[in-house]
Amino acid sequence: MNEPVLIAFGANIAPEENLSAGIARLHAAVGVRAISTVYRTPALIDATTPADVDLPDYLNGALSIEGVWEPLRLRQLLKKIEREQGRQSGQPGWAPRPLDFDIAFMGTTHFDQEGLIIPDPDIPKRDFLAVPLAELAPQLIHPLLGEPLLQVAARWMDQASSMRADPSVTARLRAIISL
Repeated sequence: MNEPVLIAFGANIAPEENLSAGIARLHAAVGVRAISTVYRTPALIDATTPADVDLPDYLNGALSIEGVWEPLRLRQLLKKIEREQGRQSGQPGWAPRPLDFDIAFMGTTHFDQEGLIIPDPDIPKRDFLAVPLAELAPQLIHPLLGEPLLQVAARWMDQASSMRADPSVTARLRAIISL
């Protein structure tokens, strides 16, 4: 059996529409196996975010895809779909986005080339990554931490979180892959 390929997703510009269209495109191209619960999360604010900017909440989640992929080729496909949904390159990290796809895991593979790092180094630092990924592959061992995703996510489950599950968006996105 193939190891899971897990993609984290998010959007905060017309997020329901852009996630629906982007996931439909990805499903048509590669086959989406499963979609996690989708969460509403506040936009990340850091030292570079202008104080006068009001950033809309994100819809975040994760999905698993079919097949065996070469990492750079998969990133190329994901970036193409992002552009088709209106994502512009070169924007600041805090900038709103119509669609964001990131390769989070390719099984237990560790990959670090051409600016692509797998597993995503932010997984242990961000609840909106760890929790949805653990829902899809709870027993997957993080190759650098040496522990299952469920254990990584459990750290967040024990803390107050600003994530709010959105059952209606979750159902809408899951319906795309069940057609």
